[in-house]
Amino acid sequence: MAALDYLSRAGLAVEVIGDKLRLRPVERITDAVRQYLREHRAELLAELTAANDHQPAPEPPPATTTAPAAPTPAPAAERPAEDRRNAWTITRGGKPICTICGAPMTRDEVLAEARWRWPDADIE
Repeated sequence: MAALDYLSRAGLAVEVIGDKLRLRPVERITDAVRQYLREHRAELLAELTAANDHQPAPEPPPATTTAPAAPTPAPAAERPAEDRRNAWTITRGGKPICTICGAPMTRDEVLAEARWRWPDADIE
């Protein structure tokens, strides 16, 4: 994950579109980052693919019309571990806008981060 870590430390989010890499925000892309991308493109593609292929995306919760009662949390030893991934695709209006890469996070953690910037964001 060294290539993704480098971009994450530079404050960049990266996503794969077809066979191209898209970095955001554009204003953070420096000449050094451009050179790094030229030298490590294959490694970045492999890391992004591996980060998303090895862990299945979590199923969205079923829609309910009534507010459920607050569940009693299970002890930590009995709770199933939530899936954590290094790369998550953020969508708005059903269209992907970017990919968050970095430390492994759960779907809820990523959704909170995405909605901090885009209140109507969702996670793919």
